[in-house]
Amino acid sequence: MPTVMPSVPNVVVGFADAEADRVRTIALAGFEQARSRQWPFLSDVLERVLRGVSVEDGAVVAAVVHALVKYDRLLGFATGSEDAGVRLDALRAMARRATHPGAELDPLDARIEAIASRTERLGVRYSFPDWLVDLIEQDAGSDATERALARMNELAPRVARVNPLKATRDSCVAALVAEGVAASPTTHAVDGVVFGGRSSAFRTQAFARGEFEIQDEASQLVAELVAPPPGSTAIDACAGAGGKALGLAGLLGGKGRVVGFDVAAAKLDELRRRARRAGASNMQAIAVDLLSPGDALKPFEGIAARVLVDAPCTGLGAIRRNPELRWRLQPEQVASLAKAQARLLRAAAPLVAPRGRIIYATCSFLKCEGEAVLESFLAEDPRFARVTARDVLGRARTEAIATTDGRYLRTWRLDGTPDGGELGMDGFFAGVARFVGTT
Repeated sequence: MPTVMPSVPNVVVGFADAEADRVRTIALAGFEQARSRQWPFLSDVLERVLRGVSVEDGAVVAAVVHALVKYDRLLGFATGSEDAGVRLDALRAMARRATHPGAELDPLDARIEAIASRTERLGVRYSFPDWLVDLIEQDAGSDATERALARMNELAPRVARVNPLKATRDSCVAALVAEGVAASPTTHAVDGVVFGGRSSAFRTQAFARGEFEIQDEASQLVAELVAPPPGSTAIDACAGAGGKALGLAGLLGGKGRVVGFDVAAAKLDELRRRARRAGASNMQAIAVDLLSPGDALKPFEGIAARVLVDAPCTGLGAIRRNPELRWRLQPEQVASLAKAQARLLRAAAPLVAPRGRIIYATCSFLKCEGEAVLESFLAEDPRFARVTARDVLGRARTEAIATTDGRYLRTWRLDGTPDGGELGMDGFFAGVARFVGTT
């Protein structure tokens, strides 16, 4: 009787064989561009490659390119070839195997199992660089490493946040369905909607009316954790293009004031454009370097009921949407980002009003970018005291999306218990501290 041994994990792809045949040439060209340019943002590569391509075929091309990039190391090991076509054929064969579980160990399985180093074996099996496997194991623990690696290779759902300044969630879902877009409410985020199928929600009248913005459910929950009081001032200190800032404007019902800071003028231009489309008249965008602000922050010191520090991070919690990140990210960046995160949190603290709150968040599941940074801040600055995620969102809502003690929002727990990742969320961290006064 043949011996069944652990095999290469089922590769996860978002396309069927016939679809891959239809877009093969353009998909291979997209992958070659990404690889030759040393893994730039895939969204930029695809924007160029997909010019003139239909929406349906564009979605398939994106799925094929994402899969080839994601499994670059595994496919190189399996084929011994740099040829993109050879790799795509191997990928499709692996995907077909996923429909026949329990098959006898094949030669590729045996070769992977024969790798002596656990780190290298996992790196090949899940297609990650060795240093990143080691980092995840050190941060999450050996029991959680494979769960994390497998989670990072899953397909991410398409999720949007309904803009309450323009529509209710029910009315938006109804409008989308009427236009042929499959849509249903998210499980946890109060304004979230999940899209099904490949229909483009961007070509709907609902989108033209500004009724929704693309935003992952975990990201929406960060804005809900900020919980700005009615009519208050909220500052997004690292606003970028403003996804969470616009979420805060919606939570405030267009009243109060939301101020978005960022060092990148182009991102703030995009924020202003999105705010106009959303009808967020209470939104203000200001270009400022939080770490070298000069006098730019003086007018905002001590005025904000809520300050969100959505700090630059590794982005590993959103890697399903950006598979090239595993090849672009470098080990030294992790340490430098942690230092920058701590500095940004300290720099934003003076903006908090008495009894106000500062919220620290990252789109990363690494503790070294989450709990470690916030707890170090709390230890260094006794003027701030922790507020638990459970206190803000309630026990029932945080049951599957917070640390087991309820202290922090953590959508990927990776401990084997149900969590937000099982519902398709990205892996976010967020924690809250209240300004309790001087010492």
